[in-house]
Amino acid sequence: ICFSLSGCPLNAQAIKKGKISEELMTIKLKASGGIESDEEIRHLDEEIKELNESNLKIEADMMKLQTQITSMESNLKTIEEENKLIEQNNESLLKELAGLSQALISSLADIQLPQMGPISEQNFEAYVNTLTDMYSNLERDYSPECKALLESIKQAVKGIHV
Repeated sequence: ICFSLSGCPLNAQAIKKGKISEELMTIKLKASGGIESDEEIRHLDEEIKELNESNLKIEADMMKLQTQITSMESNLKTIEEENKLIEQNNESLLKELAGLSQALISSLADIQLPQMGPISEQNFEAYVNTLTDMYSNLERDYSPECKALLESIKQAVKGIHV
């Protein structure tokens, strides 16, 4: 009979079998855990691959957007430059129009249209509209005074250089 379990050969054998069983169980658990880990690793690898593909697509889309933005910015800059040139041209034309208006006003200062006062900056538009109407309706039978007036206006306007 053994007094000490550790010194007993039967007990030592049982302890060894217990340790081996534990180790086998641990290995089996690790092995089964490893299989799960391999599956998890494969699953993670697939997710990583999908994420990489998604990132590449997003980067390609971003590059396209950046190209479009750059193109739009370039077009906007071109349009702004064209608008600036148009504004400068408009300013120049407005100055020229103001000069022509002054020349017309001084040329026609002594000629008074029927039912209108002498031409001035205040009635300039109405005066020009009346003249335009008279010239576009030359077939109308005007009185001799109106015909003489239109002839005087023709002579006065001839002096304006456009």
